[in-house]
Amino acid sequence: MRRASHGLQEITGETLVFKGIEEQKLRYAPIDGKVVLLQGPQTIPLLFSEGHDYIIDYELGTIKRTVQSRIPDWQEHPMYGKAGFDHRDYPDYSNARFTCTIDYSTMAVGKAEAIEEKIKPLLLSQLHERISRQREVTYVVFGDSISTGAEASIKELAYHNRFAAALRNRYPHTEIRVEMMALGGEGSRRGLERIEDIIALQPELVTIGYGMNDQNRQPDGTNSTPLEEFEQNISEMVSRIRQHTSAQIIVITPCLPNPNWIFASENVTDYAEAIRRIGYTSGVVVADVQRLWLDELAAGKTHESLLLNNINHPNDYGHRLYYSALEGLLE
Repeated sequence: MRRASHGLQEITGETLVFKGIEEQKLRYAPIDGKVVLLQGPQTIPLLFSEGHDYIIDYELGTIKRTVQSRIPDWQEHPMYGKAGFDHRDYPDYSNARFTCTIDYSTMAVGKAEAIEEKIKPLLLSQLHERISRQREVTYVVFGDSISTGAEASIKELAYHNRFAAALRNRYPHTEIRVEMMALGGEGSRRGLERIEDIIALQPELVTIGYGMNDQNRQPDGTNSTPLEEFEQNISEMVSRIRQHTSAQIIVITPCLPNPNWIFASENVTDYAEAIRRIGYTSGVVVADVQRLWLDELAAGKTHESLLLNNINHPNDYGHRLYYSALEGLLE
């Protein structure tokens, strides 16, 4: 979470997974002299001490464990250093025991845009008109396990609930009713088969979040859903929802899976690009989570610091990235 104040911003809840005494990159450079709070995983909610448990290089924006640190060491994870791992071979493959959170102050940073700017003004006006003049609005959440809120520590931190809360805050006189229609493990093929269930709800707002399961690498190297079929499936969802409802539609690009996971395909970014093409050609807004995710990785964040299950489910900070891609629609 970023809160601007007097030229500064407060970063709260950024996630970190530490490896031995290796330096880990913070998303932004902290300000020396400001209070930094580093807390342990939910399983061991300790407040760690700078100098004793960790050392920060404020100029480089890095942090590392000390030799005597109480911070959990990800080198003890059973999948540490393993490429091409199959999570089914491990009784516990989660990063929950190793994921720490940090709060710090930084200088004001620019906010990345994760929506198509050419389409944003039109959707903003339409969405505002629909919500502001109705006493009740139905928001349908459609997609796979990430859209169900998988791995969020509490339901309020799942990205769709964060977005619904933002809508309620902006439109306090309108009841925002969330209909959860996402299913864990589902791909776009099965989602398209259920599209009549979405239409039957006659929603005012629909978010569509597929792609993670569709990209999965099969034993023969192909994708679970061929790219061309995936694009057709999402396009058909958009077309049919538009044809039979007056809902505003937002399509969401997926985050990235752990590339060391055996089911992570080499063309995962192509699925996000297909969603962007649908946005451009169909005139629906794209909440581009994958672009924000790539920004995090480029800034030095690691896959394990973003994925709580270490394979394809975002942690609370990752769900916040999903929410950030949607939040821009309200500004």
